[in-house]
Amino acid sequence: MVTFLCAPRTSRVLTVLSGLVMTSTPASMALAAQARLVRCGAETCLRVTGNRSSSAVAVRIAGQDLAVEGNRAWRVTVLLPTARDWPGALDGTLRLTLVDIATRIETAETAAVPPGALGRHVELATLIVHAH
Repeated sequence: MVTFLCAPRTSRVLTVLSGLVMTSTPASMALAAQARLVRCGAETCLRVTGNRSSSAVAVRIAGQDLAVEGNRAWRVTVLLPTARDWPGALDGTLRLTLVDIATRIETAETAAVPPGALGRHVELATLIVHAH
């Protein structure tokens, strides 16, 4: 904890603020893309979510542009057989590319896929289940 030499009240405010800054989650972790299994009627789908700087940033997985829902916070839901066909999906991660349409600047991200979701058998040493 950092304490500054100031008036007592100001010192307390700065101490609290510095504590909040030190314990906050880094922006890159909070905005990381994620993948999870969801139900699509009778089917099982993979939902990939993430963030981008604006809706003018295209989202690609395996080199394919995806029609995503949302603006800065986006999501796409695909049938599991489609996700299994994506190159590299079986290694437990999806490689995403965010492309700014105006500048053509590309940013690469990865999203972890739930263990075994895409058909690969995974040995688990520990399984943690959370109740909702």
